[in-house]
Amino acid sequence: MSRALVGPVAALALVLLPGLAGAQSQVEGELNRAKAAMQLKKYDEAAARFEKLARAGNPAAQFYMGRLTAMGLGVAQDLPKAVDWFQLAARQGHVEAQAVLGFHYMEGVGVAPSYAEAARWSARAAEKGHGGAAYNLAKMYMTGGPGLRADRAEAEKWAKIATAKGFPDALRAHAEPPKRSAEAVAVFKEGERLFNAGDMPGAVRAFARCAGMGDASCELQLGWHYEEGKGIEKNLGTAVRWYRAAAEQNHPRAEENLGTMYQLGRGVAKNCKTAVEWYARGALQNDHGNLYSLARMYHYGFGVKEERAKAHALYCQSAALGNLKAREALVTFERFSWPDQRSQDIYTGRVASYMSAINGCQLRANAEGHAVMCLVPGVDWNPKTWESC
Repeated sequence: MSRALVGPVAALALVLLPGLAGAQSQVEGELNRAKAAMQLKKYDEAAARFEKLARAGNPAAQFYMGRLTAMGLGVAQDLPKAVDWFQLAARQGHVEAQAVLGFHYMEGVGVAPSYAEAARWSARAAEKGHGGAAYNLAKMYMTGGPGLRADRAEAEKWAKIATAKGFPDALRAHAEPPKRSAEAVAVFKEGERLFNAGDMPGAVRAFARCAGMGDASCELQLGWHYEEGKGIEKNLGTAVRWYRAAAEQNHPRAEENLGTMYQLGRGVAKNCKTAVEWYARGALQNDHGNLYSLARMYHYGFGVKEERAKAHALYCQSAALGNLKAREALVTFERFSWPDQRSQDIYTGRVASYMSAINGCQLRANAEGHAVMCLVPGVDWNPKTWESC
């Protein structure tokens, strides 16, 4: 860790944090002003206020300085320096900083990767009830990594805790997309050729052949033929069966289709809780259709508590991936008339906070050089809290 931050912080703490009765309230007031500036995207002001408090030893300000430095907001982007700030806050028991520090060690962002250090800091946060830290612990123990042996029992323990806190099942959430055999791909292409030529019965026969091989793309297509009655007698129940077969192999389009069948009660009992679960699984694969569908559930309160700010951020993610319906939805959001400026400021601040977290996650992903899914923070992944349609 860089020593540049430690000396000044220790020295200034003696000067700026005297043991006076009103000192704490003054610090809280300044901290709130810094947070307000950040929500209003006044990042230069926020960074200046946070840094003064952070160098005086305030752990919350140190955490926010870490966030701003990691994202390059109000200060130059510097991932190692961001880790320094998170370290300072984590050592003082700041739970969110401990969780974020664990993530940085896990992914090797701004610091050399070390699952041993990642597990140490994540465990501190998870033991205090941080679901995200428990989720990361489950993933690390499932695979093992630098300095940490794989441990199925530990992985299952932390996965259960993370799920209870509203996170997806860490043991399956980021499963690999379905693999395809050369034979199945060849049969699928033949099905496509027949489909494009208008020979629907022939296409169905081809897709049924490769679906029988367990190919997810063929299962999806066969499900569509049964749903639409194209080339075969319409059978919604059979459509659901084939969609489910593909969805269980993590095929995102099948997950969206299956979610829609549950949402609308087509071929299966209507169940918005289950619809949300399938949309969420697809969204975790960075699929724009599932992100859009999940956004609609939050927009209208189907299966989850209505939350326009979360819907707004999910629409933004989907639109950024090219979803036209999400772009149309955002136009409607922009035309919304607010009863007063304060309500609008609270809402836009919440959306900005969500998007800031998503963008920060994406910056870390870009630094790693590989694709990850950065979801809206606060999306309720706990099926126990989901509601009926």
